[in-house]
Amino acid sequence: MSIARLLLLLLLPAPGSGEEDVEVMCAGTACYTLHRAELGWNAAQERCRINGGSLAPVRSPAEARRLQELMAAAGRPGPAWIGLWLSRGRCVQPQEPLRGFSWAGGGEAGNYTAWLSEPAVTCLSSRCVGLQPDGPSGLGVWADRPCRGPLPAFLCKFIFRGMCGPLPLPGPGRVSYTTPFGVRSPRLAAAPFGTLAEADCQENSASSFFAVCKGPLEDGSFAWDPPGPFCPATCSHRNGGCQHRCLQEPGEPRRCDCHPGYTLAADMASCLPRDACHPNPCPGTCRTLPDGFQCGCPDGYTLAGDGRTCVDVDECLSGPCQHECQNTPGSFVCLCRPGYRPAGPGSHQCRDEDECARPDACPQLCLNVPGSFRCACRHGYHRSGDSCLDVDECLRDPCPGPCRNFPGGFECLCPAGLLPEEDGRGCRAAPTAGEEPAGHPSGTPGVPRATGILQTAGAPRTTGVLPRTTGIPQTLGIPFGVTPPAPTAGGSASGPEHSADGPRLLLYYILGSLVAILLLLAFALALLACKRRAAKREKRPAKNAADSYCWVPEQPESRGVGGERR
Repeated sequence: MSIARLLLLLLLPAPGSGEEDVEVMCAGTACYTLHRAELGWNAAQERCRINGGSLAPVRSPAEARRLQELMAAAGRPGPAWIGLWLSRGRCVQPQEPLRGFSWAGGGEAGNYTAWLSEPAVTCLSSRCVGLQPDGPSGLGVWADRPCRGPLPAFLCKFIFRGMCGPLPLPGPGRVSYTTPFGVRSPRLAAAPFGTLAEADCQENSASSFFAVCKGPLEDGSFAWDPPGPFCPATCSHRNGGCQHRCLQEPGEPRRCDCHPGYTLAADMASCLPRDACHPNPCPGTCRTLPDGFQCGCPDGYTLAGDGRTCVDVDECLSGPCQHECQNTPGSFVCLCRPGYRPAGPGSHQCRDEDECARPDACPQLCLNVPGSFRCACRHGYHRSGDSCLDVDECLRDPCPGPCRNFPGGFECLCPAGLLPEEDGRGCRAAPTAGEEPAGHPSGTPGVPRATGILQTAGAPRTTGVLPRTTGIPQTLGIPFGVTPPAPTAGGSASGPEHSADGPRLLLYYILGSLVAILLLLAFALALLACKRRAAKREKRPAKNAADSYCWVPEQPESRGVGGERR
C-alpha cells in the first residue's frame, strides 16, 4: 500500500451499525468499504445504496487489486458480495465474458473476468457473485451462488468529484473525519469531497476546529475550508508544522514560508513548485518547467525567436487552395475565380458554376463553359445585343412566287391549282383527277388539301395530304406537249406524310412523255417506210419491141415461138 495511491485502511465501527466493522480505502475519486455483516445479496446492495453507493464492481485488474488489499487489511474475512448478478428470467450466456451477468451500478460490462468455475446454467433463478480473497493469480476470484444465501461481508463503492489531503495540524492534536457515506475515522490519507474534519488540540482540550472539503478551486483541485492551520504551535515544535521554513516574530503567530521556486499551498503549511505560468506570461499557452516556463502558440501562429511572441503563419505559401488564397490572422481563406463556387473539404477546391441553370441567363439558348457561359439564338433568329431578333428570310427571295415571313421561319405561297415542292422553294402541278399518287394502296382515297401554301421548318404545316397509288401513273394517253389538268378545289394534295410523292410523280410524267414521243417517232418512221414501198410497186418498167404485140389464146395444135409467157 502506497501513499501515492491515497489509500486508507481503517477498521472502526460505523454509526448505528452496532457490531458491524468497516474497512475503508480511498483512491482517486472513489472510496471502497468492506462491511462485516452477514447479509444476503439484496440486503447488502440496499445498505450500499442508502449511503449513496452500490455493491463494488470489479472491472479491471487494478480495481481487483484494490479490493484484494482491502480484504487483506481486514484479515480476510471470507467471501464478500460484489455487484455482479444475474436477474431471474435472464439466461446464462457461456460465450460472454460476464456469462450474461451485469453490474448492479450499471455501466459497461467490460472484458475483465475472474471466474473460479463456470456459473451454473439457469434461466429460472437469480444468481449473485461473491469475491473469494485468494486466487491463483494473487487476486480475488468469483463464484456464483444463490442471492438469498448470506455471506459474512460485502464490498461497497462510492464515487466523488474529488479528494482533499489530510488536514495538517502544526501543533499537537488529533483530527476526526466524518465521510459523506457515514463512516467516521480518526485518520484518512484522502478525504472525499464533502467530508467534515474536526480538529482537537491537545494543548487546549477546550479548543476544537472544523473544516469541510470543498472545491473545485480555480485549478480544479479540492481543499479544506477554512484552510487552517489549526492547533498552532511554535516553530520549535516540529518546525511549526511547516514543510520548508517556519517564521515567527515576537508577539506574532508563527507562519510558514517556502524555498525559492516554490509557493505556499492552500493549507498554508505545505509547499508546491512555483507556477511560473500563473499569471500567464505568454500570448498563447504556457507550460511550467522546473527552471521556468515554455510558451506555446495557438493554431495558425508560430513562436518567435524571443520565445514569448507569437507571429502569424502565412498558410498560403503551401498552396492549400485550388484557385486563390488569402491569408488571415491565424488562418486563411480560399477564393474561387468568377464562374466557380467553393467545393470539397474546407472549401479548398472550386467547382464550375452552371450559369445556364438560372432562368434569366439567356433569351433563348444557353451554353455553359468552364468559368462562364454563352448565349445563342435558335434557327431563324440572330443576336442583337442581349436579345434575339427574327431573321426576315423573304429578303433573300427564296421563293419563285410570293413569300411570307413569320417568327423563326418563312413560307412560300403557291397559286391555286399548284402544289408546293418538298424543298419549299417552288411549286409543281397537281396530278389529274383520275390518277392515284404513289404510296397509297389502290383504291385508298387521299386526304383533301386544306391550302396551297408550303410552310418551312420552324412553323406548323397546315397543308393536306396528296393521294398516292402503288403503280406508275398512266401517261401514254396524254397528248405530247399537253400539261395535265390541275386538281380542283376538292382534289387532293401532298401532306407531310407524303412529302416524297412530288418528285416521283414528276419523274413518272417525264418518262410517260418520253415513251409517247418515242412511240410517235416509231409510228412516223413506219408510215414513211410503207409509203416508199408502195411507191416502188406503182412504178412501171420501160417499153420494148414486145410491147407492140398482143397475146392471143393458146391453140392446142400448135404454139407460137412467142407464145410462152415468161
